[in-house]
Amino acid sequence: MLQVFHNLFTALHSENVIFCNWKSHHSIEQHLNGDGDLDIYVPIRFKAQFEEIATREGFRRAISYQAAHDCIEHYFGLDQTASKFVHIHVYFKIITGEHASKNYDLPLEKYILENLDSSSHLPKINIAGQHTIFLIRYFLKIGSVYGLFQYWRELDKYSNEWDSYNNIFDYDAILELGISNNALNEMHKIYESSDLLKKLSLSLKFKRQLKGLRRRSYLHHQIFKIQNLILRLFNRFIVKKKKILIPGVLVAICGLDGSGKSSLVSALQTNFSENFSTKVLHLGRPKSTIFTFFFNSLVLMYSFFKRVKVTQAGMNLVTPSKKISLIYAIRSVLLAYDRKSLSDKAHNLSRDGYIVICDRYPGLEIGKMDSPRIPEIESRGLLYQFCYNLEQKLYSSIKQAKFVFQLSVPLEVAIHRNNLRNKFGKETEDELRERFSVNSEAKFLGENYHIIDASASFDIVQKEVTDKLWYSKNWS
Repeated sequence: MLQVFHNLFTALHSENVIFCNWKSHHSIEQHLNGDGDLDIYVPIRFKAQFEEIATREGFRRAISYQAAHDCIEHYFGLDQTASKFVHIHVYFKIITGEHASKNYDLPLEKYILENLDSSSHLPKINIAGQHTIFLIRYFLKIGSVYGLFQYWRELDKYSNEWDSYNNIFDYDAILELGISNNALNEMHKIYESSDLLKKLSLSLKFKRQLKGLRRRSYLHHQIFKIQNLILRLFNRFIVKKKKILIPGVLVAICGLDGSGKSSLVSALQTNFSENFSTKVLHLGRPKSTIFTFFFNSLVLMYSFFKRVKVTQAGMNLVTPSKKISLIYAIRSVLLAYDRKSLSDKAHNLSRDGYIVICDRYPGLEIGKMDSPRIPEIESRGLLYQFCYNLEQKLYSSIKQAKFVFQLSVPLEVAIHRNNLRNKFGKETEDELRERFSVNSEAKFLGENYHIIDASASFDIVQKEVTDKLWYSKNWS
């Protein structure tokens, strides 16, 4: 069992919250080691208490874009020792049925508590309850073409769970559902038969018996299944959303050249995107908007040919400060506009539940990296003053990132790393030295600011950033 689970279960026990593993018992060890989803039942009367404890223990709530159901919630935790995310599927009511629709709300709290085995740190339903609930779930899942299709997709999982009972079967009638031992024995017999028609017939009969526990009428249920199928296809092939965190977060990775920003951004994206909807945005060199595209294209070509010309002449681009041209000032305003537009997009995505990882983020100190570039010179003309004021206004209107992780490395380490990079047009050593001199005190817009020693090994840096982010009390 991972430590993050042990800590949560200990806290729940200490505050007398009732909980248990109520299905997929055959995979419990695998789930407790962080592989797969751990299904637990918590009576609805303990919901607020559970949520408070889970949050305190470092779990964060998420929702499914394509399969959200009342009284079923997703919680994710991060085990710091294993550096592994874990997923708990929390049922505050026994909502079950076909995989996608879960159309039945079964009043099983009394039955579960009467069949609870509390001998382990994670309580579970006893063997009689396991068998009984398995058969109920099975015959509620089938009974329609869509239900059968969803069931067959996970056939191995259900077969493995049934096989794990080792032919030792015991049942306990559920009076709340009007299910007797004889009815359960009939379910058992038909389940093990190869007669699909008998299975479908019993499923339909069983569903009619539980008609009063349906969450949707027959017509509404069919409409829901069609809508859900369309949503699943739309998500699979177009939007491709994963779990959405409540709330999302905007995190910026900043630092000077050679500090490891891009590598860290890529690693964080890979790690988080396994479970969560994640976006990476580059605010250092943002893509042009429709408004700025044409002019930025011209400037890009000019800069490229200038760099080629200077390189061929054996010169470097480090030159003394010179008068800011109007072209440079206009370009700076357009860059500020692009950064403002992209930062707004980043904040909108985070409000929608995304983890937004920004490669660099704006600051406010004139002349520093990713900050305003036009100095205040009162003697310059009206157009220059207009550019200066507009750039200041744009940067001042950019909202802070929720978290900024500023990577710090010694200059010589940055130079060594830069020499190892395989990148066209990368910075020369002289350029790096000048940038370190100019930007050594640069600060960026962030509510929660962390300076990270990026001269440590990459794995250590990644773990430090991930842990500080996930366990921050200032996320929401």
